[in-house]
Parts: sequence; structure tokens; C-alpha cells
Amino acid sequence: MSARDAEPDATRRESAALEAIGRRAVESARAAGAASAEACVEGNRAFTVTANDGAIETLKHSATRGLGLRVWVDDRVGFVSTTDLSPDALDEAARQAVALARLATPDPCNGAPTPAEAGDASDDDLALFDPDVPAIEADEQIEWALELERLVLAADRRVTRTERSSVARRDGVCAIVNSHGVARRWGGTSLSLSVIALADDRDGRQQTGYFASSQRARHAVPTLEFVAAEAARRAVERIGARPVPTARVPVVLHPDVAAAWIAEMHEAFSGESVLKRSSWLSGKLDETIASPLVTLVDDGRMKGGAGTDPFDGEGVATRRNVLVDRGRCAMFEYDHYHARRAGRASTGNAVRSYASQPSIGFSNLYLEAGAETPEAILKKVDRGFYMDDQGSYGFNSVTGDYSYQAQGYWIEGGEKRFPVDGVTVAGNSLDMLRQVVAIGNDLRFDGSVAAPTVLIAEMTVSGSGA
Repeated sequence: MSARDAEPDATRRESAALEAIGRRAVESARAAGAASAEACVEGNRAFTVTANDGAIETLKHSATRGLGLRVWVDDRVGFVSTTDLSPDALDEAARQAVALARLATPDPCNGAPTPAEAGDASDDDLALFDPDVPAIEADEQIEWALELERLVLAADRRVTRTERSSVARRDGVCAIVNSHGVARRWGGTSLSLSVIALADDRDGRQQTGYFASSQRARHAVPTLEFVAAEAARRAVERIGARPVPTARVPVVLHPDVAAAWIAEMHEAFSGESVLKRSSWLSGKLDETIASPLVTLVDDGRMKGGAGTDPFDGEGVATRRNVLVDRGRCAMFEYDHYHARRAGRASTGNAVRSYASQPSIGFSNLYLEAGAETPEAILKKVDRGFYMDDQGSYGFNSVTGDYSYQAQGYWIEGGEKRFPVDGVTVAGNSLDMLRQVVAIGNDLRFDGSVAAPTVLIAEMTVSGSGA
């Protein structure tokens, strides 16, 4: 069964209608004087429920349709966006885009991909659309949010309240059309659960435990009971947290923390950053930059992935990109423009909304799982720090320097001894990658970025206290 076969008739009709609007906008742009043109048209519906203190805090329903139009005139680019999709409005948008292009600076690398450059338009079953998601009734979704909060409070008596519990669903379609003959359309859904548990600690303090999951399909979302229990556990286990003295020790990264790290690192693999030499990986293509345990993948075609799409924001077919292959810097990622500047082909990494021009981003970014259990990795550490949450921002995308306020547990003799807060964990990403000495087998996807447990041989844990 193809991905489009899974879509309801109404969704297929909407995607066809958006493609027709895109074609109309491109024709208007050519009539207004554009040498070439591209339209990105989106239609999205979303409903979000937030509960707090036993009552519904917010209900938000949105339904949007919009178009972004890029045009090229003498190697100059102009861009406009609009939510008015009437024929007259499309004609006016085309005239404005052409006028803006004539004021821009020419660049021979500007342009839209041809069908040959866009690649195979096969409609594989990527499991992007689950009809059970838009079929969820508002009353059912409201009850989930309230029940999620009730379950968190019932999980442990030390959890006294939640900051919020939230349930969100979305379904949408997108169409990309350009004057070279590229025409793509597809649809997708998402369902997300999240909750923040608050547990009472000494001196009036509270410890927080956050858990969230976002999936394409209803059946793939964890149960309310699992989400609630995990958030409550994370809050309760932090009760009594205290700082530790500054030390250089091994650091175990919880999967959430490791995932946040690789998300920050991705900009270094952007072809734009490499061309500007603002990436700490500039000049390191095909060099060994990490432990042989490290394989970093960005997979745009992962079945059911939260970041999966058959095509990117320019209509180029997505693919599985291996960024780090067993420690070797294997490739960088490109959209169409930066690929032309680098003399390469697009890697299918143009990301955008209808209201923005494309930039380079990832699809489903993950660190491949290793063979060891998290428990076995912990036992490798005689004295060190297990980091399971991070605070304020501390990543330098140019140098790769990493420095975050951190929470977690002090490790002694291969076991977590007591919870820790009030510390900062610091290192440099190249050093961290080279010092990866163990990777867990606990890879799990709760969004578009994922990683298993990771052990770094040595980092600086800055703190105070005995």
C-alpha cells in the first residue's frame, strides 16, 4: 500500500487542490516576468489541549492554508508568502515577487531543481498518515489531558502537582510545484503527549520531571500510564539533589541529553556552515573525528518517523544520509542552492514552511545503537556523573564547545549514589566524540531526534560543596 492510499479521500482532494493552486501561482509568476518560479503550498489543522490543576487551561484549534512563492529573474531571487489563495491574490503575489527579485543581488547558484535533480518521485509506504489521528474527537482528547494529570499525581504521593499536561494532534498536506516540471504532494499526521511533574523537596523547593513523545500514528504513542509514570519517576528521583566538587570524570549521557547534543551538533554538518567556514568540521571531510563506535545518521525515509517526508522543501527526494560512519566524517548536507555553490548534489535537506525560504535541516537524526545495556555502561564507571537533564543554553555552533547546567546522579562503584544539581558539564564536541567509549542498546524514538545512552571517557563537572 502506498502512503497516498492510506490518506482519506478528503485529504487526497485537499492535496490535489493545493497542487493546483501551486501550479496557478507558478503560471502567474511566469506571466509577470519570472524566468522560473516555485510554489510551496500547505494546509494544516491542529488541536491542542493543555490541562493544569484538574481543569482545562487552554484549548487551541487552528486551520491554516498558505502559499510561499519564489521567483527568479536574471539569477536574482524574490520571495513572498500569503494566506489569500484566490486567483487575484496569487496574481498580486506573483507581481510582488518579481518586483522584489529585480531589486536583489544576482547569484548564478540561485534556482529551483529540475526533475532530474529532484530525483525519484516514488510513493513508498513511509507511514506518514494515520487516519485515526484526525478522527480523534475533541472530548476524547480533552479527557486524555485531564487523565494524564490525574495519573501523574497518583503515581507517587511526593508528586503534588503538574506544571501542565498536554495532548496535541495535527494533520496536514503540502505541495511543491516549480516551472521546471517538479510537482510533489504528500500528507502527514502527528500525535503528541507531554507532561511536567513537580515533586516536593526540602526548603520549599520542587523537582521537575518531564516526558514527551510525538509520533505519526496513534498506535505508536506511549500509553498515558507510561508517560505519567515516567514523568513522576524523573521528578521523585531528583529529591535531595545537591552539588558535587569540581572534577574531571567520566560522564554518562542519558538518551535525552545525548539526543539534545547531536541536535546541536547538526549545524556543523550543514553545507552552508562548511562553505562559510563557520563549522568546526570545516576541512575534516573523510577524516576520523570520532570513536569507531559512533555512527550518526539522518534518515528522511524512516518508516513512520516524526521527521520523515518523501520530499524536502524544494521537492527533492529525501534519503538516508550517514554523516559519521564508524568515526569518519562521511558527508555534509545540502539544499539545492548550497549544493550548487559547493559543486555537489542536494542531499534532500531543504526545510521550510510556506512562509519561509528553504534552509538546511535534518529529518530523523539519530546516533546508531550499540550493543551494551545502560546498566552495563553504568558499571564501567567507578566514579563519575550520570547526566539526565540540562539547563540553560551552552553550545557554540562555531567551535563545538559544550557547556550546560546539568542535573543527574553521582556514580560510585558503577551505581547511582545520589541525585546532583547545581553543576555545569563542559567539554568540546570533537573531544567528546573521540572519547565515546560505550554506546547503549536503548535507542528509542519519541520525536525526530534520538540517541541511546552514551559514555564519554572524561569531561569537566564544575560544582561546589562536599
